Amino acid sequence: MNKEALWLELGKRSHEVETDMDSLHRKRTGSYYTDLRLTDVMMSELVEHLLKSGKKISECTFFEPCVGAGNFVFSYLKMVSTLSLSRDEIESVINNLYVADINKNALEKYRESLSSFAKAYWDISLEKSYFNEHIGSGLLVDVSADELTYIRLEDVFGKEVAERKFDIVVTNPPYKNLKAERTQYATEEEYCEDKDKYASVSKLVNKNFKYSTDGVLNLYKLFVEEIIDRYANADAYVSLLIPASLMSDKTCEKLRTHILMEKNLLSAKVISEGSGYIDAQQALVAILLGTKGKTKKVRITKDFCHSPNDNADVDIDDILNPNTGNSLIALSEDEYHKYKILRTFPVVKDLSFITNLRGELDLTAGKGFIVQEQTSNVLLRGRNIGYYELLDMSDTDYVEPEFLEKTKKSVYVNRDRIICQQIANMHKERRVTFALAKAGYVLGNSCNFISVEENEYGIDIYALLGLFNTKIINWLFKLTSSNNHINNYEIDCFPVPINASELKEISLLSQQYLQAKDDRIIDKIEILAERAFGLNQTETNNMSKNDENVLVKTFLKDINYLCPDITYEEAEKIVLGEDIKTYVKGDISTFDQNVINGIVEKYRNLYAGVVLNHTTFKLSDLDLEMIKSVPQGGSWKDIPAETVAKSKRLLRITETGGRTTLYGRIDYSKPSYTITTYFNRPGNGTYVHPIHERVLSVREAARFQGFQDDYLFFGNKTQLLKQVGNAVPTIFAYQLGKRIIEKTGCSKSIDLFCGAGGMTAGFKGAGIQSMLSNDIEESAVTTLKINNPEINVLCGDITEEKTKDVLIETAQKTGADIICGGPPCQGFSMAGYRDENDPRNQLFREFVYVVEHIKPKVIVFENVEGLLSYQGGKTYRDIHTLFGELGYNTEGRALMTNLYGVPQKRKRVIIICTRKDLDIQPSELYPDEITTEESRQVTARETIGDLEQVPCDKKATYIDGEETDIVKFFKKKISYEEYINTFSKSDAGSSDLNNENHEVSEIKMDAFGQLSFA
Repeated sequence: MNKEALWLELGKRSHEVETDMDSLHRKRTGSYYTDLRLTDVMMSELVEHLLKSGKKISECTFFEPCVGAGNFVFSYLKMVSTLSLSRDEIESVINNLYVADINKNALEKYRESLSSFAKAYWDISLEKSYFNEHIGSGLLVDVSADELTYIRLEDVFGKEVAERKFDIVVTNPPYKNLKAERTQYATEEEYCEDKDKYASVSKLVNKNFKYSTDGVLNLYKLFVEEIIDRYANADAYVSLLIPASLMSDKTCEKLRTHILMEKNLLSAKVISEGSGYIDAQQALVAILLGTKGKTKKVRITKDFCHSPNDNADVDIDDILNPNTGNSLIALSEDEYHKYKILRTFPVVKDLSFITNLRGELDLTAGKGFIVQEQTSNVLLRGRNIGYYELLDMSDTDYVEPEFLEKTKKSVYVNRDRIICQQIANMHKERRVTFALAKAGYVLGNSCNFISVEENEYGIDIYALLGLFNTKIINWLFKLTSSNNHINNYEIDCFPVPINASELKEISLLSQQYLQAKDDRIIDKIEILAERAFGLNQTETNNMSKNDENVLVKTFLKDINYLCPDITYEEAEKIVLGEDIKTYVKGDISTFDQNVINGIVEKYRNLYAGVVLNHTTFKLSDLDLEMIKSVPQGGSWKDIPAETVAKSKRLLRITETGGRTTLYGRIDYSKPSYTITTYFNRPGNGTYVHPIHERVLSVREAARFQGFQDDYLFFGNKTQLLKQVGNAVPTIFAYQLGKRIIEKTGCSKSIDLFCGAGGMTAGFKGAGIQSMLSNDIEESAVTTLKINNPEINVLCGDITEEKTKDVLIETAQKTGADIICGGPPCQGFSMAGYRDENDPRNQLFREFVYVVEHIKPKVIVFENVEGLLSYQGGKTYRDIHTLFGELGYNTEGRALMTNLYGVPQKRKRVIIICTRKDLDIQPSELYPDEITTEESRQVTARETIGDLEQVPCDKKATYIDGEETDIVKFFKKKISYEEYINTFSKSDAGSSDLNNENHEVSEIKMDAFGQLSFA
């Protein structure tokens, strides 16, 4: 068996070992499957550190104490196989391998697999005696045994091995709570058997373990302590895949602190729930540590599955914090900056005037005090708590007056308090919600409460109501919460900016909100809270020196395409404000001057943190009156009659009917509708901002089209509308370009009718280089050149011979093998095409002329949905026929871009043609949908929500806050590929299904030039 086939077989075997296991036995032992893709990553990192440390891998002893079918071992050996080791060294590596497990069937599979691996990779045959010495039975405690005993390393491998210990230990230890839960057992007998068995475990644990004994005992915590203290030697590397609860759960605090303070934790990669890397429904963390030295800096990857390169290098001083139990917080670098600022403030438990306790009435022990007859004290339970206010109280219970005489918390019952639930599902977006409870309410123990006494800072209960209901506090809480509880010790750690003047205004606004329920008040509170914590100081440039250097280097690279003699020092001065005219040599055209000025403007604004093109359009008084009546998702139908009467157009629409998208307000919870060239007018579509009384800004519209935030648009307002509205969404274009490269290898394009460069930008992200981009609109090609200075652009009329000559000559010289573009073709017909006097088909004629003379391998033709129905579909069919006559297989589809991760319901016709000698059908070049209408859709809130408090102005700057995946993409914190990877495979159907779900019939030209209809 060759290596590739063996590797596939190993993955199959290991999966079968786990899935074929008896379900009860699997529950009792806590086993789960780990995919080879993940073990490859972990072992690659391990070997990298081994090599850096100077260790000889051939001399390192390797131990897998819970080996299962051996995936970690085989990933390790695969890494070893890439090194230049002699045969003697390879044999030494194999002889240094030791494994153990309680699963005899798994060990048998491991024997078979290791024999096959050694043979296939190194032609080494393993004797039976080898396995007798290098494979051991279960360690620590065999939970499947009738009687539980502590099994030491020397009990399995002998005293010599136990004393020597190991240089490398890797595993995914079993995750098993050593507590019997009745609901998990089919029979009472099975339940009682395990209940009695686990009752004896605590004796073993208390005698042999120090750091893993808090909370419910779990095998994984016991194994972690055992591995790092008893299996690994004093200069070892340990790689573990364990539940993410280790990072922040309070019951793991002692073990976590032991690792941080007495070992050298190197990295922690968070593996999100449902990742596909494992078959356990929980989040895990892959950690790498050394037993030599102490932790100084930890590389934390907050979401390895979706953003494997989004790492934060965190100093140990920023981790050790008694308020968090020394939690490992999974954040990006920017988020860590925010987190560190919040942790500079005093917290609830430090402030004597704030009382934070659990509700006073135990709902079980005190049920005798609960009555249905009305008394002076209403009982509140957790389910009665909403956001700022109490929820429906129709099924109210009351509390007997005698209870107040017995409880020590009666003093608080007679005060106004703010309360939150003690249990809140950890998957909810908003975990922390406080409501006001006026004096007289009795709280059940399913509630937490905060009471405030008079204090020197003037902080009252309403200030904390607003502050603790903000996104900031919710975000901070969720960082360390690993279960469904909201504990008082967690609330104790909420920061309070005691000296911030904003708290008084937050208090007043909280009281106003309780009266008016106006969400705009909440927005103001959010802004004030950020200001109180010092998080939205937009006037300050927080750019690090490293970021500044990167920006200057990028500017230098871009400007050197037009001014090749500028140095780094000169570039730095220009970004900081020095006039570039000093460094521009010789005569330059007006076009080049505009490009140079545009590049300079772009980078100066980026340096200052300015949101590029965040300007909007002035509306008339009547337009403002109209849109104020339209709710999110609403349209002209929501405008009152007295306003309709003021507009002839609206009267006509109400009398005759009109599209429901006219005068529409974008719904934050959904993608936007199509962005056209008229998004400056509310009456032409759905362009009104979700919460503001204005239409979209140019930047917001550009985001819906997929342009990243550093893409500067050049021109006047009319030109900007055309550039953004006519663009092909870049995110969709990227996926199309990537598929073309993968299937054909074509990577050089001629871009016709390129506009501002939507398709060009997406293709560029995929690796397709534009050899020449052409458009007649000078402002559009100026925009394209500013943002892609390496691309040659040609501003010219394609109907002129000199323009066509340059296009054809450039393609022939550069070997361009793709032509893309979207010419107007409303006047096209086969008859008209042949009539040179018909001006309506002229632009399409020129597109075909260029294709005919270049003969590219691939054509990508983009157009509006109306092309399908124009002239009863005749024009659409004629286009296919014509390209077929030129020697191409053709196919056309009407695609919804929101199914490709674009935050916009934009339908476009994409015709793909492949030259017949390629033997590649156009159907192979369409990208698969990455989501469905029923599953994840990228919403307007995700797309532009972070800009809602940024004023529309040429110098408006960003406000710090949480960033969605698509905002990270816009800010270039993640790449096109990383953004696409945030959509799980399950978000879309199979590719076959996707190909069948288009709303129009597909027209195909087969290999023999015959037209067919799918």
